[in-house]
Amino acid sequence: MTIRTTLHTAGIAALALGGACRPDAAAPAGALTVEDLATPTSAASAAVDATPVRVPDTGALAMTWLSRDTAGWRLLFSRSADGGTTWDAPVIVTPEAGDATPQSEGSPRLVAATNGRLAVVWPRAVTVPGRQWPATIIRAARSRDGGRTWEAPRTLNDDTTGTAGTHTFHGAAWAGDSGLVAAWLDERNGTLAGHSRPLPETAGEPTSEPDVRIYTAVSRDFGATWAPNAPAWGAVCPCCRVSLARRPDGGVVAAWRQHFPGNVRDIVTAQLDPAPQDPARVHADNWSYPGCPHTGPAIAIDAEGTRHVAWYTGKEGGAGVYYARVGGADSLRPAVGLTVAASMQTAHPAVIALPAGGALVAFDVGEKGGREIRLTRLGPDGEVLGVQTVAGSAGGRNPQLALAGDGAALLAWTAPGGERDDGTVRLARISLAR
Repeated sequence: MTIRTTLHTAGIAALALGGACRPDAAAPAGALTVEDLATPTSAASAAVDATPVRVPDTGALAMTWLSRDTAGWRLLFSRSADGGTTWDAPVIVTPEAGDATPQSEGSPRLVAATNGRLAVVWPRAVTVPGRQWPATIIRAARSRDGGRTWEAPRTLNDDTTGTAGTHTFHGAAWAGDSGLVAAWLDERNGTLAGHSRPLPETAGEPTSEPDVRIYTAVSRDFGATWAPNAPAWGAVCPCCRVSLARRPDGGVVAAWRQHFPGNVRDIVTAQLDPAPQDPARVHADNWSYPGCPHTGPAIAIDAEGTRHVAWYTGKEGGAGVYYARVGGADSLRPAVGLTVAASMQTAHPAVIALPAGGALVAFDVGEKGGREIRLTRLGPDGEVLGVQTVAGSAGGRNPQLALAGDGAALLAWTAPGGERDDGTVRLARISLAR
């Protein structure tokens, strides 16, 4: 396989793109070609947790990331009209420094709809005296002009009158024509209703961290107003993000790590919008673990409605990153091991469905178990077509993917570096051989 890269500078300054070499012959089917790209310029000393998306009606790319200046962390936004080669000057989404907080499993989630509508959902830490870890609240902002300007951020969780709690590890998605759905892990108590059968009772099991619930906030006018929070599911692993994806019909599906009896922590999916349904296990890993591994699943849905799910499991003798295609709410599909070992540190996957069929998965554990960014392309039947380690990605973590035009994808990740070693944002374009 051919790697097409250029040298890059440290920090988040723009990267030079000269000196790339092209393969002399056509790449084999499934080959992945990786090309370094420039990052949006900024005066910040650090940048982390980039989230790119493709705008559905224009094909442009949009991206948010967290950037720290002398006053604190802020959420920034930029656009690219040429597949990520160049980016507009960053726009500040959070004028108040400290209104956003880095959190790898809770990185900002950017949502792109049609007609210039954008929204982003993120966590903000709240210090509580006497509490070991900060509390968190869920914040959101929207733009109606393609990201040129952003309305003032607002808090989505509505339990703000009592003691601050945990609301984070969230997902967000465009629903219907004008809807927005946000979901997060929530430690407040509440009554779960609307399920045809009870959720597994795991509260009495010995575990280092108690279960949480998934709560939702729904807007039918793209963020102008929001309905009251509603609990959707319980017995949820407390620090593994919930991921959302839009179906072709405008519905929204969620994926998360469920706590089953016996301290089994496997991945499930379920419809969230227009109404929550009962979850179905993606694959029976049967991973028994008395705590939370802090790594949630990734989900994407293709034009046929098939769910593409990627996740990490630490099951004994078969730890690694896996992928499965789920054709319906109650389907169970064989899992494809993308990287498997007897034991392996946790990995954080991302997945996109490819227009020609199949999927592209990125994750942050290398062949020898160290931190680096790896890519796997899968065909329409789940077969592995190409595997690539991203050159220069040692120490990289938390990759994200977005389609970037015909036969290409944009990859973003956090690389080590920057002042205080917070990290720097790296970008690459992935060309997919047909």
